[in-house]
Amino acid sequence: MSTHIQIQAGLTSQRGVSLVIAMVMLLVLTLIGVSSMNTAIVELKMAGSMQQQGVALNRADEALRMGEEDVLAIVTNPAAFKFATGGDGYYVNADNINVYNIDWPAQGLNTIPGANADDAYVVEYLGVKGIPGETKKVSTDGRIIGGAVHTFRITSRSEAGKSALRLVQSLYVTTAPP
Repeated sequence: MSTHIQIQAGLTSQRGVSLVIAMVMLLVLTLIGVSSMNTAIVELKMAGSMQQQGVALNRADEALRMGEEDVLAIVTNPAAFKFATGGDGYYVNADNINVYNIDWPAQGLNTIPGANADDAYVVEYLGVKGIPGETKKVSTDGRIIGGAVHTFRITSRSEAGKSALRLVQSLYVTTAPP
């Protein structure tokens, strides 16, 4: 009978150790699960932010294209265009606008169908720039020294979501005056 009691006592102490080991294992598995969930949440936020950045870039590119079409309409119109009106979205180099620090809904142009006030563009006429060198005169055999082009800078801005902001610029160069 005494041997039977010793066996029972040994089994009881082993069950307690097994319980502690099982609890430690469950704690480790819980920590791994919580860490994985946090990682998944961060990755989900990053994916959403990347999607919003893509939307903002696409809308800024569309606004830039509209600005380039606007400049084309200005230079192909036989009437001279006046950049003198302030705050209308058209500026000259002397206006020294800072595209990073203007009120876009108030000072930008917005002709994009379905766009909101955060999707806008501005057109800056940078003036006539001389081109050094010799060029051939159009429709004649005569040569002219140098030449000149009219340069425009189009800047578009789009904002999507809470933190997606894109600013895109292009230079438009033409021989036709505004």
